[in-house]
Amino acid sequence: MQALYKLFDYIQNLEHKKFQRYMLIALLGIALLVGGIMYFIYDKKSDLINQIKQLNALSTKALTVIDDNRKMAQDEMRFQEIIARNKEFTIKGFFEQFCKDQDITPEAGWGDVSSEAISDKLDEIVLKATFKNQTTEKLIQILNVLDQKEILYIKELVIKTEAPGKITFDLTLATKKYKSIIE
Repeated sequence: MQALYKLFDYIQNLEHKKFQRYMLIALLGIALLVGGIMYFIYDKKSDLINQIKQLNALSTKALTVIDDNRKMAQDEMRFQEIIARNKEFTIKGFFEQFCKDQDITPEAGWGDVSSEAISDKLDEIVLKATFKNQTTEKLIQILNVLDQKEILYIKELVIKTEAPGKITFDLTLATKKYKSIIE
């Protein structure tokens, strides 16, 4: 407390010019200090706002990934059920019966069935066939029948026009199969 009294005495005994100079220096010091604190707070606020925006974007991405994962898990369960119902399904056997039922004959070379690994657990079984001299109506009928078979999907379809009212189409069918694991 004595130090404060000494400071007050010192200030009261100062000349007017020196007092103004010291007061100006003190006010400038306070202004610089307040300005520095304000800048520091503003800078921190900007950083925090940017971090919040980044966290918001990441949380949105995380929700999307979680939703996609949930959908994929449902699709996998559905696929497992389809596989369980169709244990004896072979794409070649299905295709032979399909051609008989639809009264269509593919060009030579349709019997080539290929297998390709698409994941650690699944292989994709692919069968390609070419049908010449067909009509668009017949193609639509074939596609409708194929669409009803859950275990099978159309991987590729190439349509070429021929004579008036006739088309040729290359059809690539595929199915998925769990890899057989030998231990």
